[in-house]
Amino acid sequence: MINQQSMLRGVKAVTPVMLGVAPFGLITGITSVNTGISLGMAVFMSMGIFAGASQLAVLQLISNQAHVLVIIYTALIINLRMMIYSLSIAPRLQQESTGWKALLAYPMTDQSYAISMVRFMNEPKEDSKSFFFGASLVLWCVWQIATVVGYLLGSVIPPELGLDFAIPLTFTAVLFKSVVDWPGVIAVIVSAIVAVTASQLPMNVGLVMAAIAGIAAGALSEKLLQGDREVSDCE
Repeated sequence: MINQQSMLRGVKAVTPVMLGVAPFGLITGITSVNTGISLGMAVFMSMGIFAGASQLAVLQLISNQAHVLVIIYTALIINLRMMIYSLSIAPRLQQESTGWKALLAYPMTDQSYAISMVRFMNEPKEDSKSFFFGASLVLWCVWQIATVVGYLLGSVIPPELGLDFAIPLTFTAVLFKSVVDWPGVIAVIVSAIVAVTASQLPMNVGLVMAAIAGIAAGALSEKLLQGDREVSDCE
């Protein structure tokens, strides 16, 4: 059963992020119509992939008439970080049924994952399923609506508005909210260095490398700091 209070807390926690998600969805919709795909296909892609970065990459590859295998591979590589997110959040949902796990896995996004994990760290007794469901559901709804609106508006919105600035702004806001200690800072720095250094690698492999390197650096630094604290306590 869903705990309505926890669900509403999830909705409330993710609401400020909508200021960046909505323009992101508009950009995706506008890009879809400029690529030449139909509204039905744009909606199908938005609901099926439900990941802004990979949707934009797929649309770019479609416009360049890339091979279908290249398109699929690129989308999978970009979305591979979701597997890492799932491994991280799994302990909070291990008591849930397979059906609920599958339902919660579908709408997972960078924003809903990061905001939920911050909440779980600060409030260990929070109803994880309900909170995460609320955060993910509202993001899903806003994304679908924004994508359709963006498609219908098409080229009416001038590029001078700079809506694409909302994309990095959204992720930056979520990032700073989720960094609460030194291991988190180290993870961000290491992943940023790897991402920039490996940005020219083919098939967006650098993105996955940056995620793995950041997680490894954060976990290692947390273990080292914990060891130092234990030594200090013994002294």
